[in-house]
Amino acid sequence: MANLNILVVDDAAFIRDLVKKAVKEIYPGCSLFEAVNGRKAISIMNSNEIQVVLCDWEMPEMSGLEVLEWMRSDERYKKVPFMMITSRGERDHVVKAVTAGVSDYIGKPFTRDNFAAKVSKMVYRHCKVRPGGKAGGAANPMNDSASVLTAKAEQKTPKNDMGGASVLMGAPAADKPAAPKASVPQDMGGASVLMGAPAADKKPAKGGKAKAVASVRFGSGSTAKLVIKDISLQELIGVFRREGTLPALLEQVVLDIMVGDDPNDVARINGYIRTLQAQEAHPDAQTIQTVIRYVDDDPEKLAILSKFIARVR
Repeated sequence: MANLNILVVDDAAFIRDLVKKAVKEIYPGCSLFEAVNGRKAISIMNSNEIQVVLCDWEMPEMSGLEVLEWMRSDERYKKVPFMMITSRGERDHVVKAVTAGVSDYIGKPFTRDNFAAKVSKMVYRHCKVRPGGKAGGAANPMNDSASVLTAKAEQKTPKNDMGGASVLMGAPAADKPAAPKASVPQDMGGASVLMGAPAADKKPAKGGKAKAVASVRFGSGSTAKLVIKDISLQELIGVFRREGTLPALLEQVVLDIMVGDDPNDVARINGYIRTLQAQEAHPDAQTIQTVIRYVDDDPEKLAILSKFIARVR
């Protein structure tokens, strides 16, 4: 089974492209199929013999959990390895996935190395195929999906790992030492101060007042509190304090936005870093403005985001 048929399912084209590129690097001889939602995924599986499924959880029309339940009820796909890819890592979601028969689970945003390690381990365990497409020895007969999902948190990302962006951009960036605050905050015309990129092409909201605060999870493994300066249904402009390695352009992010007063009422929006702009007059600036472009096409998520925008504007 050296020539694998691998199905990638996600409603966000940006995420599908990241996953497909990483999979092709791991298994150059594989045949890739893709679907924008669960219904199309099932249609593909009915027409083709799929050996591996890499699937998002939250999608319009039919969720990843429903796809998994369908697979485990179909004799052809009862034992086919299924990796759930999701921005939701709450324990109840993990338990639901394990109960439904998931083979492995990875949270967004993810690093290329972490993704490759999980996929290659899962594929070898179930299909006896090593990275590169070569068939290996006997796979571990033990189905350890529960131990994978309920074990300790994943290994911390090395500081110089640029995460999801490495899938697109290659080499990791080196750490930069923290610098003292600039005496006079100054807009230096964008990312050229930090990494030689063009300046952001959008200005902050009129008056520059913060609208709200969101949490952002970067593909490189770090997190930050993001002060929202402007927000639309396509993208967000915000400011965060840099700690450690600077995120990369095109790096994956997940935005956790509090929609209401209920702590559980959170919109999780997948996106990527479109621009980075220093707010201080030196290359080690600590205050960074970013434009984050969303990649989700889920109508339900956009409806939640619309309510948030109406509340803060």
